[in-house]
Amino acid sequence: MSAQSAPTREEAYQGTPGETTGPGDLPLPVLTWDARPEGATVVALVMHGGAVDGLEVNRPWSHAVARLVPFARALKRVPGPIAVARLRFRVRGWNENAMPVEDARWALDQVRTAYPGVPVALIGHSMGGRVALFVGDDPAVRLVVGLAPWVEPGDPHPGAGTRTVLIHGDRDVICSLARTRASVEQMQAEGLDASLVRVARADHAMLVRSRLWTALVAEVVAATFARELGGTGEPPSGPVGAVVANVVHSGGVTLEV
Repeated sequence: MSAQSAPTREEAYQGTPGETTGPGDLPLPVLTWDARPEGATVVALVMHGGAVDGLEVNRPWSHAVARLVPFARALKRVPGPIAVARLRFRVRGWNENAMPVEDARWALDQVRTAYPGVPVALIGHSMGGRVALFVGDDPAVRLVVGLAPWVEPGDPHPGAGTRTVLIHGDRDVICSLARTRASVEQMQAEGLDASLVRVARADHAMLVRSRLWTALVAEVVAATFARELGGTGEPPSGPVGAVVANVVHSGGVTLEV
């Protein structure tokens, strides 16, 4: 398959990126395609973090947004016809009414238009991880990867047929590892394919052991969609490969790396 050589493309609800619309002149969400090959058989949608509250506009250079760029780059290097897009939420906060969830539903519609019938992997950090759990019920979603996810009791879970992998550092002081563990245990009790990977000595920003974080995401995606991407389904040797093999073949585990 040949890759599209056009520059990165951004799409918004209507009009052009940077325009405002709706109550209070809210900005628009933006979908940025980092890889858009013809005939992609998998789409990875990457979603950044945020805050409990806040109407500040997310910019491309905002820390939370920029932190996910290395993950998109790692996903672009996954062998096979994989498309990679990053969603920039309208504003910084969750804001009680789950505004970023609306943005994610819109982004999934954009992905569906670009690649009808193609399975989707959601990769979300912090607030983006919570968003991924909320929209994991979308029929196109086959994999949810939450990175240091913000999880609250009573949050929804992806349904049957969707693999959920939550990766959390044991030194995270922003989002609760205990809540992440409880969510995974509840999903496992419901018979869902859910795993927790605890990263030793790692912080919320994923700066400590950063290469491990990106490797885990890329390998989980590659192994989960091996058939669609033309891979073997066998992760590489070493600690990361051992973790990924357990996650993919066990149907739900709790591990430390």
